[in-house]
Formats: sequence, structure tokens, C-alpha cells
Amino acid sequence: GIDYKTTTILLDGRRIKLQLWDTSGQGRFCTIFRSYSRGAQGVILVYDITNRWSFDGIDRWIKEIDEHAPGVPKILVGNRLHLAFKRQVSTDQAQNYAERLGMTFFEVSPLCNFNITESFTELARIVLMRHGMDRLWRPNKVLSLQDLCCRAIVSCTPVHLVDKLPPSQLPYEAI
Repeated sequence: GIDYKTTTILLDGRRIKLQLWDTSGQGRFCTIFRSYSRGAQGVILVYDITNRWSFDGIDRWIKEIDEHAPGVPKILVGNRLHLAFKRQVSTDQAQNYAERLGMTFFEVSPLCNFNITESFTELARIVLMRHGMDRLWRPNKVLSLQDLCCRAIVSCTPVHLVDKLPPSQLPYEAI
């Protein structure tokens, strides 16, 4: 059937909880997929790099998504990279396909835990940016000594004299 998992990832130092619904790409789940896709915030389209048929089936799933969840961000993932010696779908072909459809592309290997977290993180980032939620936080960034000094100078300077400060002493936000 359909597999359901939750996982938590770190995105810019913040924890993001993901709910994952896996239909395994089986056509018999199309009707169930339609109801789940209406509430989806993002979709990961996975194909097997050693199976040409799985890559060719991506078009059908994109049509389903566009019909039942238009505008939902999608990323394309080529699975089983650890079996690259049996590859039937080239990286260039999949990359070009993804670019043509405006999707981000990853090749992953669950066996080696390669690019798994990165693909989930990228989809979460795209979803948050789409909904404007990326403005709710800034990445945890340690300010440089120059930034701290510039902020101190500006905060101690009367407003009418800020214009007279040399540009090299202004913080980036004030320039």
C-alpha cells in the first residue's frame, strides 16, 4: 500500500518536520494519490536509474500532480546511485529533463545515505520560500567583528550624523 513516515530535518539551524507519503509509483494508487496530492506542499518524483521504464513513467505522474495539485513544487530524484554501473538513465538526460520542467534534480543512494537529506532539505526550502515562510527566520549566522563594530558605531551616532559616516563604517543593512 501507501507508506507513511515522518522525519525531522535541520534547515538553516531550525527543525522542520516532514510528513512523507510514498505511493511506490504504482498505478493502482492513482485514485488514492489524487486525494493525498490535494494537500501536498511538495512532491519528490523518484525513478530508478537502472530502470528506464521508471524514468519514462515520470511524465504520467507529473500530469497527475499538475491536474490535482497545480503549482506544487516538485523535485526529481534518481535513486540507486550505488548501482551506477547498471545505469539505464544518464545523469545528463535526467538533469536536462528536470531543467526543462523547472525542477531541482538529485541522484541519491539510500544504501550509502548519499543525498537523501539534501534532497528533502532542498524540497523543504523550496516549499518554505513558496509560502514566504523563509522570512520568518534568518540563518544562524555569527556576525564578523567588522559587522559588530559598524553596528556599534551606527547605534552610537545620532541619526542626523549617520550620513556623514564613511561608507566603510556602515553596516550592510544601512548601505
